Amino acid sequence: MENTIQLLIVEDDLLIAQDLQEILEEVAYQEIFKARNYQQAVDILTSQSIDFVLLDINLNDSLSGIELANHINQHYQIPFIYITSYSDAGTIASVKQTRPAGFLLKPYSKELLLAKIEIALFNYSNKLNAAEQQLNTLAASDAETDLVINNHLLIKNNYRYIKVPLSDILWFESDRNYVEVKTSERKYTIRCSLKKLTEQLPENGFIKCHKQFIINAAHVESFSANLVFIAGQEIPIGRNMQSDVFNKLKYASI
Repeated sequence: MENTIQLLIVEDDLLIAQDLQEILEEVAYQEIFKARNYQQAVDILTSQSIDFVLLDINLNDSLSGIELANHINQHYQIPFIYITSYSDAGTIASVKQTRPAGFLLKPYSKELLLAKIEIALFNYSNKLNAAEQQLNTLAASDAETDLVINNHLLIKNNYRYIKVPLSDILWFESDRNYVEVKTSERKYTIRCSLKKLTEQLPENGFIKCHKQFIINAAHVESFSANLVFIAGQEIPIGRNMQSDVFNKLKYASI
């Protein structure tokens, strides 16, 4: 079962908050939460698994967006972007200390907002802090956008990302520059080499059984000299990989 990215909008202006939500919903973000002040935002962060925050600086509250950013950095380590009307030297100096994933001045455009979010999430997926550096990487290679983080496969889908638990994945099948990801419910296609994917996956749970296949050992129903059976499907075992596959399957829960 896939988990959609959960976003939090922290904005005291109801019209702007609604506009942000509508833009995000247009590109299929579904899990969107809104807060008007520091305490509401903290309550949502505590009760929900928020992945990303859009943050106004001036919340017309005793505590500002910058103070909320410090709270996020201290407790959650998730990316956030400031959306603000303030660009004076003092504000910029304070903002820089919180290491945001981006900074967007009002009035903003839909295209720039979505680009900022995509870059920030891309940064997060690769555990980088510099959005500018990651933008250059993104332009050079789309293949880097699908990575394993916190036992989930992060898959780019247009402007949004979805999180697929590794435990739900039955197998991976390579098709040249792409890899098909098979779960019991659906199939995804990502641009990534099987070699790169192997480096990202946990060693104990996934087994490369063929030059084109990586299987999830937990879903193996049975196996023979040259075949593995998962969800009623036959998956080949490479001749040179048989010994390694057999040894790993002996210790797997099947």
